[in-house]
Amino acid sequence: MGLVSIPLDFPGTRFRKALYARSKLDEIMSSVIERRRSDLRSGAASSDQDLLSVLLTFKDERGNSFADKEILDNFSFLLHALYDTTISPLTLIFKLLSSSPECYENIAQEQLGILGNKKDREEISWKDLKDMKYTWQAVQETLRMFPPVYGYIREALTDIDYDGYTIPKGWRILCSPHSTHSKAEYFDEPDEFRPSRFEDQGRHVAPYTFIPFGGGLRICAGWEFAKMEILLFMHHFVKTFSHFIPVDSNEKISRDPLPPIPVNGFSIKLFPRS
Repeated sequence: MGLVSIPLDFPGTRFRKALYARSKLDEIMSSVIERRRSDLRSGAASSDQDLLSVLLTFKDERGNSFADKEILDNFSFLLHALYDTTISPLTLIFKLLSSSPECYENIAQEQLGILGNKKDREEISWKDLKDMKYTWQAVQETLRMFPPVYGYIREALTDIDYDGYTIPKGWRILCSPHSTHSKAEYFDEPDEFRPSRFEDQGRHVAPYTFIPFGGGLRICAGWEFAKMEILLFMHHFVKTFSHFIPVDSNEKISRDPLPPIPVNGFSIKLFPRS
C-alpha cells in the first residue's frame, strides 16, 4: 500500500505500484460512472439510487456539479474506509476468539437468545443490535488491541503545554490509537484479550483513551455503520455455524500494509449449525 511508503515514483517501488493500482482503479470506476450517466439519462437509474447517483446529480447553490476527479477521489477513499477497516476487526476477532473459547460461547449464547425471540425470517431490529452487549464488548476489545487506522492528524487550535513540552498553535499532531490503547495506565494488562473492560457501556474506560474511530467533533462519521455491520455479521455467523477451528492459530499479524490483518488471511474450518 502506498499510504505509508516513501513518495518516490521509481519503477519497482511501492509508491509506483500504488500509483499504478490507483490508475487501474480509476479506469474501472470511470467506466462505471459513464454507464451510470447513461442510465440516469435514460431513466434506468434514479438520482437517489445510491451514492454514485447522488454524486453525479448533485449541484451546489451555484449550480456546480462534482468533477469526475472529485467523484473518483471520493470512491477511492470509501473503498478503503468502508472495506479494509471493517474486514480487519472482523477477521481479528475470530483469531482472538479462537484462543478464548469462553468468550465465543458468551457471544453465541447472546446471539442465540436474540434469535430465539424472533419469528421465522424476522429481521434484526435496532433494539436487537442494542441487546448485543457482550458481542459489542468483544468487538471493542478487538478494536482496542488492533485499531484499523494507524493514526489521526489534528491541528492545534491554541498553544498546548503537554508533559513538559509546548505544542504551538497551528502545528499538526499525529495521534496513535495503538499507542494509547497499549498503555497499562489506561488498560490493565493491555496485551490480554478481555472484553469485560467494556462492561456497562465502557463507563470504566477514561475519556479519549479508546479511540479506534477517533473522537470529539472529528470522530469517524461511519463508526455507527461499522458497528452495525460487524454486529450483523457476528449474529448471522452464530446463526449459521455452531463453531469454528482455525487452520493456523499461531498465524502472525501484519501491520504493513494497513490495516492489521493475519498474514495469510486466517483460514478457518466451519461447522454448520444443525
